[in-house]
Amino acid sequence: MQFLPARLRAWLGSTLAGLALLCLPAAAQTTAPLRVVGSSDPPYRSFQGEDGGGLYYELLKEAARRLGWALQFSEVPSARAFLMMEQGEADLMMGPLRSLERERFLHYSRIELPAEDKCFYTRPGARPINSLQDLQGRMLAVHRGKRYGAEFDNAAAGLSRTEVNDYRAALEMLARERIEVVVIPERQARALLAELKLALLRQPFCLKGETPFVVLSKRSPWLAELARLERSFQLMQQDGSWKRILERY
Repeated sequence: MQFLPARLRAWLGSTLAGLALLCLPAAAQTTAPLRVVGSSDPPYRSFQGEDGGGLYYELLKEAARRLGWALQFSEVPSARAFLMMEQGEADLMMGPLRSLERERFLHYSRIELPAEDKCFYTRPGARPINSLQDLQGRMLAVHRGKRYGAEFDNAAAGLSRTEVNDYRAALEMLARERIEVVVIPERQARALLAELKLALLRQPFCLKGETPFVVLSKRSPWLAELARLERSFQLMQQDGSWKRILERY
């Protein structure tokens, strides 16, 4: 095989890997869909009835399509989604950051999703935010049930915070002067501000994004099939499907 042209070797390797994936044992519970839960956070996760959309769910649906798996999407607040995963009422979430507390009931796969910086938004004319110290004495909105990384977690105890169930509400509260700062993933902020047509200011300081993962409940019967799902995502990266979906967002 080493005598074949490089492009042909790459194609043949990808094809053989795909055939190997198809030869793996089929899921024991194919009649039951893989239960996917999460909050609506465009452009990462969105819901249309019982279907899921957005960057994360497009990636998942393509991986599942290749495996012949059925998916069942449920939109719930983040805190409720984690509780469902802990209790075995759901199988999979897309996008959680890693934490020791979550590792008690979540199995973190080898599937890493694109990291996203978390940025701070204020009304125009507000004092600049150049570090976490500049948040002292200002009311900050955070999303209930979400993490913003170790740097923020270490400083959060000394900050004045209010929890919201969705970022849309947080940005509207900011525009109405009910809070002073919103921390939000950058790609999501751009999408929401364009939709809501709010003239808010992105501050210079951002938190470097940590890696989000695809996670399964440790009580899910689908854990036995995780290697197949990981391989399906790997093949998507190799054949360019991952990149094409990412480029749409």
